[in-house]
Amino acid sequence: MQFSKAGDYALRAVTYLSRQPSARVCTISEIAHAQQVPQSFLAKLMPLLIRGQVVFSIQGPKGGYRLVRPPNKITFLDVILAVEGPIFLMACQEGDDCCDFEDFCTMNEVFAQAQKTLVDYFRNTTFADLPLKATQAISDDKLRQNITQWMGSPAKTKTTK
Repeated sequence: MQFSKAGDYALRAVTYLSRQPSARVCTISEIAHAQQVPQSFLAKLMPLLIRGQVVFSIQGPKGGYRLVRPPNKITFLDVILAVEGPIFLMACQEGDDCCDFEDFCTMNEVFAQAQKTLVDYFRNTTFADLPLKATQAISDDKLRQNITQWMGSPAKTKTTK
């Protein structure tokens, strides 16, 4: 199981907002720059976080986003569910019907317990549980390097003779 870029970016955005004073409103461009997230991608994620009741938006020239609740009341699971949907380690954990081998499967309980443990961990981890400071600060040079790597190497220009 691996979270998508959307899940990663949403978690980073909420992490940033959780570090702000409760009344402070942050713009998408501020969050995107601080968390190394493409601004256009983040703009598509914020409505999901609003629907998931994690953030709310304030309209107008001084508008932006802030958390709906204090960081100690917002869990990782809140953000994951808003952006990724329910967590399933195996398809057989998604519903009542498993597969043709359900009656003979010896692994179902292992995956069920692993999924429960993972979901419980995210349910019990809030944004207030994160360390206040990262171990390293990111420089603008490092940010540019990561963006270049993410987007691929620059296109080579053709020369004419």
